[in-house]
Amino acid sequence: MPHLRLLMYFAPKGSPATKEGEEQQEDFSFTVSYLINSCGLSLETAKYVSKRVQFETPEGPNSVLSLLRDNGFTDTHISKVVKKLPRVLLSDAKRTLLPKLEFFRSVGLSKADLGSMFVENPILLHCSLKDKLIPRYNFVKSVLVLDEKVVTVLKRSTWICSKDLEKNVIPNISLLRGLGMSQPFISALMTSNAHVLCRSAEKFRERVEKVVEMGFSPSTTKFVWAIVAFNFRESTFKHKMEVYRRWGWSDDEIWSAFRKRPICMCLSEEKIMSGMDFFVNKMGCHYSDIVKYPHLLFYSMEKRIIPRCLVFKILLLKGLITKDFSLSTVVKSTEKYFYDRFVIRYQKDVPQLLSIYQGKIGFQELGFLLEDVSGMKPF
Repeated sequence: MPHLRLLMYFAPKGSPATKEGEEQQEDFSFTVSYLINSCGLSLETAKYVSKRVQFETPEGPNSVLSLLRDNGFTDTHISKVVKKLPRVLLSDAKRTLLPKLEFFRSVGLSKADLGSMFVENPILLHCSLKDKLIPRYNFVKSVLVLDEKVVTVLKRSTWICSKDLEKNVIPNISLLRGLGMSQPFISALMTSNAHVLCRSAEKFRERVEKVVEMGFSPSTTKFVWAIVAFNFRESTFKHKMEVYRRWGWSDDEIWSAFRKRPICMCLSEEKIMSGMDFFVNKMGCHYSDIVKYPHLLFYSMEKRIIPRCLVFKILLLKGLITKDFSLSTVVKSTEKYFYDRFVIRYQKDVPQLLSIYQGKIGFQELGFLLEDVSGMKPF
């Protein structure tokens, strides 16, 4: 318990103290004490941080912490920010920090957003408001136009406000415009994956050229997702390929799926594995079916894939739809179409259909029935 240990460190001369306390007392300081008690750092972390920042009185740091808490920072936010950027405690709260917090509030971020945003990139608290933050915000706004999109980018990729726009971001956007990419697609790329545009101009050009060589058109969303995929680390891209290989995909099949839906290489390992397991082991599909329709892996398992596929299989079992009905269409159709076409239409024939669709009845309860649907060809 840090507070008990502090008592040992600051005990008057001659008072009882443990051997451990006597040995560590010489390494202790006011800064360490403050970092533990006021910022929530562990003793080990506080000692490390105290090598990067020192102060002898609490007035300045107290005003900083008070300002941060007044603007939505939780104790967890504060401890993380101080750990990453200790010198924030030496800032002038009113003259330096308050204007920045007020600026981000003025452009649409809530108090709840501020703590998370600065934890992600605390260096923003140290950047010049006039020379860096406002010009970078204005540039992002010029690309995205809509305020809500700018706020989305600030939440997802706050460090775009601390990057060298002239060296990387602006040349990268100019490259895409030169290839004929429309403003809506550039806006979509910045909104969803702003970090990609922050790559060095040289590396970004290399990856874009690779996308062009593969035949992707800059006028399609496939081009956008191919750029995102190729801007992963090479080791990450290779790992994704290995995940697909576990399910029997050949390299040619992986690249075939990539050309159809390049976003398939942007999915997490967990997403790929859970999707393949479901379609292959529970729906009886062959892995090659997913190669042909890789978009089936994109949707939410709990909200879309599982309930729709359960309804689909039950209707097959009851003979209410034919085996040659497209599962691909079932998964990607609109909510209204699926609900009207497959749930409402057959609710009298299968009274529990709505409960199945709502997730109240799952595979465990229906497993013994679903086993009867064998050898189906869902595509």
